[in-house]
Amino acid sequence: MELYQLHSFATIAREANLTRAAEKLHLSQSALSSQIRQLESDLGVTLFRRTTRGMDLTEAGRELLPLADGALEAAQKIRRRALALHQGVSESVSIGLNADPAFLRVGAINRRLSLLHRDLNVIFLTTQTVRSAQMLRQGQLDLAFFYGDASDADIAHTLLARVRICIVIPTRLCADRQRMSWEEIAPLPWIWAAQSPFYTALADQMTQRRLRPLQAVETMDEHIVKELVMDGQGLAVMREDEARPLAESGRVRLWDKGWMTVPLSLAWLEKNSDKKRVRAARDAIRHVWQDVEEGGESAPYWL
Repeated sequence: MELYQLHSFATIAREANLTRAAEKLHLSQSALSSQIRQLESDLGVTLFRRTTRGMDLTEAGRELLPLADGALEAAQKIRRRALALHQGVSESVSIGLNADPAFLRVGAINRRLSLLHRDLNVIFLTTQTVRSAQMLRQGQLDLAFFYGDASDADIAHTLLARVRICIVIPTRLCADRQRMSWEEIAPLPWIWAAQSPFYTALADQMTQRRLRPLQAVETMDEHIVKELVMDGQGLAVMREDEARPLAESGRVRLWDKGWMTVPLSLAWLEKNSDKKRVRAARDAIRHVWQDVEEGGESAPYWL
């Protein structure tokens, strides 16, 4: 088992399509298929099922994907720390990103840290809200963005914003009805992300009304959600800043009853609160998000 095979595995899982994954990895489809077959042989399990929609993870694949992501992130951390040691940088701070970098203001955060803490090596890693606490405890991250509420006693956090989310309906599923009820949208096909706080909020709304949504497709990747929604295959929950351009293009409608908010917070281990690198990154992120809330770019998308 090699790291490049794990990288290929994770890329196919994210893209859910062998052709797109091969293009992203700059490999031929046959070479990529060969890598996955060898990895499956080494592990003794089948990772994917080929379907008419693309490549679906098997049960074994879903269970092993987080471990593969963790191994890749650990390898990346080793490389970056080695580079920092080579360049004589004294400390590193790793920050987990649970959404796209532009939305989380990564550019502004990095600029501020570079200006105020030139001796600090900043490492940004992709993660998911559901994995943030575990990665903090394992030392893979120093801080992590996450959606929802934190209740673990060993995790400290600060609220950054309340993000507006909405239900989007592909135009082809709207028929001619101007307004739809909860009872009408529940049986429509949904692109579902079971471990996403967005869908936890939606599930709460459905449960209150004793409704069960039709979960037509399940995924853990927000890029796959967006792709399937744009293709008209189902309803979904999206951030307002992602949903409005789709609505303006005429591909979806923003359902007027489907507006909700979720907290966006920054978390770190309580025992690390006074560590210099954690304090420096935390203060920089708070400063950037405070500027946004006071009227900076994209401010309409959170409350």
